[in-house]
Amino acid sequence: MLFPFRAAALSLVGSLSLVAPSLASEGWVADFDEAVKLAKAEHKDLFVDFTGSDWCGWCKKLDAEVFSKEEFLSAAKKSFVLVALDYPRAEAIKAKVPNPQRNKELSEKYEIQGFPTLLLMTPEGEVFGQMGYVPGGPAAFVPEMEKIVATGKKDLADAKAKVAEYEAATGDDRMAAWDKLAEALESLSSESVAAKLYIATVRSALEFDKDNKAGRKLRAVKALLKSGNGDEAIFAAGRELDTKNENGLLELCVQAQFRGVRDDNTARAALTALEGLNATGKMVDKALNFELNYMAAMWCSQPLSDIPRAKIFAAKAKEIGNEDPEAIGALDQILAQ
Repeated sequence: MLFPFRAAALSLVGSLSLVAPSLASEGWVADFDEAVKLAKAEHKDLFVDFTGSDWCGWCKKLDAEVFSKEEFLSAAKKSFVLVALDYPRAEAIKAKVPNPQRNKELSEKYEIQGFPTLLLMTPEGEVFGQMGYVPGGPAAFVPEMEKIVATGKKDLADAKAKVAEYEAATGDDRMAAWDKLAEALESLSSESVAAKLYIATVRSALEFDKDNKAGRKLRAVKALLKSGNGDEAIFAAGRELDTKNENGLLELCVQAQFRGVRDDNTARAALTALEGLNATGKMVDKALNFELNYMAAMWCSQPLSDIPRAKIFAAKAKEIGNEDPEAIGALDQILAQ
């Protein structure tokens, strides 16, 4: 769907704001270590919400639409102790956070990059699932959560077994095991926690196949980008291997840059990268290219207030095409300004 990717990225642009009720506190534990004790005693896992209750628009929206609803609470409490780790900005609300230093440690430990981030983990702290905002209220959110409960731990166990097979293998068998890891990573979504276990091994192809003679460097870069695990080194490799976007690596690099937007400056840098991609004239994933140009048009329209640039991206998005009438209508409004 168009909306979740757009919502996730827009929630990270610093100048956006949505008005919604504050974090629903009923049924939630605000102290992580106390929640761990409770989870062990009740033989449950942890559902941990990293939130900015007084400033994060999409956190407030999620609280109002899902977390405050009995349909969610009754379903979630069957398997989880609910934990709300708050990172507020207002001093009066900061004073109510029971252990802010511990919250800071946890955000660093779990590499929290944006809010809301929802982690499903064992009482021992092993993460087996991750979620974000899901439109549609509890009726949509609960099935997604239950799907992760059913498959998350199995996916982790499978990933550990494949990594162990690779580490024990030698020669041609080791390369065959690497191919299995790459295939596994390629099959996982960017939200998969199990994907993280494959990253280091798949990434090793950048060294053992530096010249891409076996094609494994290219495969590694593409798999890492598609699974949302790119960094500057991966972006550089992608641009080097695919200067004209023949294999779709440039558009994956731009997508990763969009996902990393945190404020107006990083949004503008992402827009510049998209302009470079558009200039190549090459498109591998039509839906992704529409999504990127649509999002760019929205950002330029608001909050960046750059209407001329918004119109350029809107025209490009319409040229690519999409069957979502709401999205096309939004683009028409920009073009009519």
